[in-house]
Amino acid sequence: MEQAPIELRELATAWLRAGLSRNTDFLREHSHTPEGATVHTIASVPGGSLGLGSLLDHLDEAPPRELVFSSPEGFVHGDTAWFFDDAKVDMLYDGVLDMRFTIVFVRVDGAWKAVHSHLSEGVVRELGPREGSDA
Repeated sequence: MEQAPIELRELATAWLRAGLSRNTDFLREHSHTPEGATVHTIASVPGGSLGLGSLLDHLDEAPPRELVFSSPEGFVHGDTAWFFDDAKVDMLYDGVLDMRFTIVFVRVDGAWKAVHSHLSEGVVRELGPREGSDA
């Protein structure tokens, strides 16, 4: 396993930016969906595992957002690459939010294609005592 090269890091950021800006042509071109069954993203709603078609439909439901900051870190092993990022996204009415982003690519016919991604708001949660503890 080795650190991902800058070109792949830039692809991860470009894929995130394309989703936020609603650039569905870029997402289609840089995604791999064998038999349409690949889960591409997990939305923060119940039952929010979306294949590529559902993701593209979902993106039409809200206005574009702007990627303010992205600096993904990632690794490559053979024909698989994965990244994680603490991005900042301008959510329009909610201001700039800290977002967690992960994406997995596979190399298909020499080109890197997304097979999975996840974007969610990074929020601080109060954790109560563990069950059975005295705290």
